[in-house]
Amino acid sequence: MVSDLPRGVAIVGAGAIGSLVGARLLSARAPVTLIGRAEPMRAIREHGLILERHWRRPVILHDLEAVTAWEELSPAEVANIGLVIITTKVHDTAEAAAGLRGHVPPEVPLLVLQNGVGGVDLARAEVGARPLLAGVITLVAVQPQPGVVRSLSRRGGVAIAPVTAPPELAAQVTSLFAAAGLPARLCADYRAMTWSKLLLNMLGNAVPAITNLPSREVFNDLALCRLEIAAFREALAVLRAQAIRPVDLPGYPVPLLAQAIERLPVPILHRLLPRLVAGSRAGKQPSLQMDLQRGRTRSEVSYLNGAVVERGLELGVPVPANALICRTLTAMAGGSIPLDAYAANPHSLLAPLR
Repeated sequence: MVSDLPRGVAIVGAGAIGSLVGARLLSARAPVTLIGRAEPMRAIREHGLILERHWRRPVILHDLEAVTAWEELSPAEVANIGLVIITTKVHDTAEAAAGLRGHVPPEVPLLVLQNGVGGVDLARAEVGARPLLAGVITLVAVQPQPGVVRSLSRRGGVAIAPVTAPPELAAQVTSLFAAAGLPARLCADYRAMTWSKLLLNMLGNAVPAITNLPSREVFNDLALCRLEIAAFREALAVLRAQAIRPVDLPGYPVPLLAQAIERLPVPILHRLLPRLVAGSRAGKQPSLQMDLQRGRTRSEVSYLNGAVVERGLELGVPVPANALICRTLTAMAGGSIPLDAYAANPHSLLAPLR
């Protein structure tokens, strides 16, 4: 597999990120098949995939397949696939990975391209000897309507690391993304890569969802800002206990960010973080907040703050801030805590920590 690979790429879970990746890979002359929900796939089949970028004119892409299941592809179309990418939510990873069995030959590699920690392990349990890679993406994208993907980023890219796949395959996949015009970084340790992305995803994500406040307002509130900083510093302690060091990701110097949040006094961070976090999201609402408002009963907080809690408990690292955040948001998604429970008095969230 090289930048002009003659075989195609199938993207399972073609939401905003999956559609954006598919659109960019087309420019690397890779045949692309999107596998996703019925409504957006139908819109793409009928009108093409519309790629919107705020610094360029919209582009309508017709040269891709859009289906809802592997069964809709012919044997010849499946045989043309040389790489599968999963871009689902983490909690849908096992089902997506298991779906490859009986359809995609076991020698075809799988790239798990997600936020959070845990998706790679879920996939690994399902794929057997299939070559497995992990990836993270630091681009921001939304789907304003079915069949339309809007890229909001002026920076960012993709990082790839081998899990069970040989390093040279990871290098080839990284080259494929680079050929698509994306900043692409090859990482040696997938754990360092995924935990570094977790650090980015934690900031201004779960607490805005719980309090129903914009990220900037959360960091402008000193008490809530302290909670965010405490959760981040707990995550850094968990990384140290695992002997994992943060690594740079495309567009984001994660080690420098981690060092600043760990060492700078809270009053200084209180002034810096509102602008920093709001700018990194390019105006997009935090993903956990969007999921909660859409009524989704499963939250990826389990694989963000929840991953910190799980590993912290295993290693004996205190993680009270992350435990509070994960417990509260999980209960709100499940319906045992009302969605507006903390809207009128956000500081009541902090009571258990006192």
